Amino acid sequence: MKFPFFKIPTAIPEKCIIRPIIPIRIFGPGESIMVDALIDSGADCSVFNDEIGREIGLNLGAYPIEKLSGIEGGIIPAKLHKIKIQIVGLKEKIEIVARFTESKGVSAILGQEGFFDAYHIKFERTRGIIEITPAKK
Repeated sequence: MKFPFFKIPTAIPEKCIIRPIIPIRIFGPGESIMVDALIDSGADCSVFNDEIGREIGLNLGAYPIEKLSGIEGGIIPAKLHKIKIQIVGLKEKIEIVARFTESKGVSAILGQEGFFDAYHIKFERTRGIIEITPAKK
């Protein structure tokens, strides 16, 4: 399945930032919701904001905490939980271990562990396309 890079306007009208953001559905014990998620090949794991966890029915106070570090060297606490996700337009759901954090700088990030194991991901920035196909097991 092919997705266009997501265009984000900047303060300069004729310029925009493009990012590999795709629509996914996240499934929890109570609900499922659609979110736009950044595919981040530099992220070790998938991370979502706590608000998303609460919306899908997770009791985030009951899960183990892991400390995540980022490019800025800061440490943020995150709760681990197994969830299912589905790329919009594909049939299969996959289970990943996700981290949930209160950090305002995190919305939805799809990282290496779990996500990159399940899919072949081809970034074609010059063409403005991300191609995702299920990995054969």
